[in-house]
Amino acid sequence: MEKQSVNVLHLGKTPLTTILKLAWPTIVEQMIFIVLNFSDTAMVGALGAASTAAVGITSTSIWLVESIISAVSVGLSIQLAQAIGAEEISQAKKVVGQSLLTSLVLGAVLSGGFFALHWHLPHWLGAEADVLPLAQAYLRVVSFSLFFNMFSTVFSSLLRCMGDTQTPLRYNFLAIILNIIFNFLLIFPTRTMHVLGLEIPMIGAGLGVAGAALGTVLSIGVSGLLLFIALCDKRRAIHLTFEKDNLRPNTRILGNMVRLGVPVALEQFISTSGQVASTRIVSTLGTVAVAANTLAVNAESLSYMPAYGVSVATTTLVGQSIGAGKKDSAMNFGKVANRLGFTAMIFVGVLLFVLSEFLISLFTRDKAVIELGAQMLRIVAVAQPLNASCSILSGALRGAADAKTPFFISVFGMWALRVPLALLFVFVFHWGLAGYWFAMIIDNMTKGALSIYFFRRGKWAENNALSAE
Repeated sequence: MEKQSVNVLHLGKTPLTTILKLAWPTIVEQMIFIVLNFSDTAMVGALGAASTAAVGITSTSIWLVESIISAVSVGLSIQLAQAIGAEEISQAKKVVGQSLLTSLVLGAVLSGGFFALHWHLPHWLGAEADVLPLAQAYLRVVSFSLFFNMFSTVFSSLLRCMGDTQTPLRYNFLAIILNIIFNFLLIFPTRTMHVLGLEIPMIGAGLGVAGAALGTVLSIGVSGLLLFIALCDKRRAIHLTFEKDNLRPNTRILGNMVRLGVPVALEQFISTSGQVASTRIVSTLGTVAVAANTLAVNAESLSYMPAYGVSVATTTLVGQSIGAGKKDSAMNFGKVANRLGFTAMIFVGVLLFVLSEFLISLFTRDKAVIELGAQMLRIVAVAQPLNASCSILSGALRGAADAKTPFFISVFGMWALRVPLALLFVFVFHWGLAGYWFAMIIDNMTKGALSIYFFRRGKWAENNALSAE
C-alpha cells in the first residue's frame, strides 16, 4: 500500500503554485464558516432578542477558550511541520500521539470547567433577568462542544501541516451542513411549513437556544470523529498510532507546545481585550455609530479570507523548510506568499471601497447606518495590503518557531497605537466613528510594516529547529 506523501515543499511546479494549492481549501473553508455564523445568527434570532442576547453574552468567553485551543494547535502543528521537513518520521508520529493525549486531557478540562461555571458565568457577565435562564441553558449544553472542538481544531491543523488541506475542508463543511440541519430540527417546535403552496409538516424538538447549542455539539462531534479516523489512516506516511512511546507524555514536545502556544494565546487574549476596550469607545458615539461599526466589522471580515488561507499555507511551508535545513527556501516561501497576499488584497481593497454601500446594505436597510458603515469600509480599504502582510508573515514567523515576534507586534499595535489613538481621535479631535477607524488602520498598517521588517531581517532563522531530539 503506497503511503501518501506529507512533504509539500515541491507540491507545485513553483513556490507560487505550491502556496496556492495549499491555500485555496482553507480559504473556501473560512467562507463556509462565515455562512455558518450567518445561519446560526439568523436561526437563533428568529426566537427573539432575548435568545440572541443569551448566545451573544457568552460568545466572548467562548472565544477566549478557543484561543487556548488555537494555541495548542499552533504549538503542535509547527513541531509536526518541522519534523516532516527533517524527515524525522518517528518524531512526527510522537507529535501526533501527543496531540491525542493533549486533546483528551485539555478538552475534558475545558468542557468540565465551562459546565461547572454555566450557572454563574452569565450572572458575572451581567445578563438581564429575561436573558439569564436562556444564557445558562445555552452554556450548559455548548460547554461540551469544547471537548470536540479541541479534536477538530488540532487534528485539522495537523492534517494541513501534512499538506492535506482538503480533508479538513470536507469534514468541516459537513459539520456546517449538519449544524444547520440540527438547528432546524432542535431549535424550533413541530410546525407546518408552507413551500410552493404546499403545507409540509416539520418535526422539531422546540429546545430553543439549548437546541442551537446541542446542534453545535453534535456537528462538531461528528467532524472531530471523522478527522480522528482520517488521522489514523495507515495510508498516510504519518498517522496516529497507539504505541506507548507515542502516547506517553513527552516533556520535550509538550514543553515546545507551551513555548510556542502561550504567545499565541496571549496574543489573542490581548487582541480580544483591546477590541472590548475599542467597543466601549465606540459605544459612546450613539446607536447609529455602534450599528455601523458592527456591520462594517462584519463586512470587513469577509476580506480577510485570502490572507488567512495564504498564512496557513505559509506556516506549513516555512516549518517544513526549516525542518529540512533549507532556510533560504523558508525565506523565499515567505517573500512569495507576502507578494501574493499583498497583491490580492490590493484588489480586495478596491472591491471593499467600490462595494462599500452594497456590503453594508446586506445587513440593514437603515440609510444612516448604511452611509456611515460604508464610510468606514472606504477608510479601511487602504490598509488591506499591509494587513495581509501582517497575517501572512506572522504565519511564516510561527512556522520558524518564532511566536514571540508576532505577539509583541500585536500588543504594540493594539495597546500602543489603536486604543490610545482611538481615545485621542474620538474624544480630543472629535472625529466620531471615523476617528476609531483611522486608529485601526494605523494599527493594521504599522503591524504589517513591522512584520515585513522582522521577517526580512531574518533573525528568526537562528535557533529555530524543534524536531531534533
